[in-house]
Amino acid sequence: MRMGNVLAWDDLRYVLMVAEQGTLSGAARALGVNHSTVLRRISAFEAAKGVQVFDRTSSGYRLTPESRHLLATLQTIKEQVNGLDRAIAKQGLELDGPVRITTSDSIAAAGISRYAAAFQVQHPGVVVELNITNNYVNFSNMDADITVRPAHTLSQELAGERACELLMQVYATPHYLDENPGRAYDAHKWLGVAAPLTSTMVGEWQRRNVPETSIILRSNSFVGLRDAAEAGLGLALLPCCVGDTSPHLVRADAFPETMTTSIWVATHKDMIGSAKVRSILSWFVEAIRRDADLFEGRATTNNKTGLSA
Repeated sequence: MRMGNVLAWDDLRYVLMVAEQGTLSGAARALGVNHSTVLRRISAFEAAKGVQVFDRTSSGYRLTPESRHLLATLQTIKEQVNGLDRAIAKQGLELDGPVRITTSDSIAAAGISRYAAAFQVQHPGVVVELNITNNYVNFSNMDADITVRPAHTLSQELAGERACELLMQVYATPHYLDENPGRAYDAHKWLGVAAPLTSTMVGEWQRRNVPETSIILRSNSFVGLRDAAEAGLGLALLPCCVGDTSPHLVRADAFPETMTTSIWVATHKDMIGSAKVRSILSWFVEAIRRDADLFEGRATTNNKTGLSA
């Protein structure tokens, strides 16, 4: 192997991503570039180093037998580079510049944009980048600075503070409940979760209680399920901060069971020592706690019930 050219991480990360994904298209999606860019970078890397790193097969790209030992080394380099990025970011003490916040669709619908706007008013030097997704966000790769998410516990890579609880109950329109007074699960049409929500406690509840044949619609978004329930399609298990705020839905008292998890405001464990990050975490924790009645299902429980269910 010729080593005349200095190795650069920007080149190596293309090699690593193709090795991990197995295809150029998969690597392109993960890197946020197009297919041709990945192909060009891999070809240029192999030409510059005078070595074939990948075997091109009908099913994708595979490391050659001679190159397979590189994978563990590349993964180690990736962790070291990401750790360096976190260490550099940790030094920032001023509340300015971009702050990347990721949250779920239900918390976003309950008012995270309002919190972000109020935060920006107090700290005009900050530009909030809000990523609303129910998918896993990789904090090791510095894909976000702060996460505001429901979970029973934090994963090992995160550190933060529990803001309050998040209550969930079953909702439908009053008209649907009047037309469908049954109290058995299989007597109803259900609006179910799709991946990635199937891996949550809601997905587990759905598998235990709701017959597959009773699910007429699935969504990867609680906001999408709320919209379908508002159209009168059936019953949906929703966070109370989504269901109670709908003017068209009531709680289905025939299914009074509730589920509760916690809302966490967290960051990567390596970033918790940053004064800037701790300040942002504390601000959002307090903002969410002021709305605890909404998240914990106490905001409208007295006048929004489906007694006919």
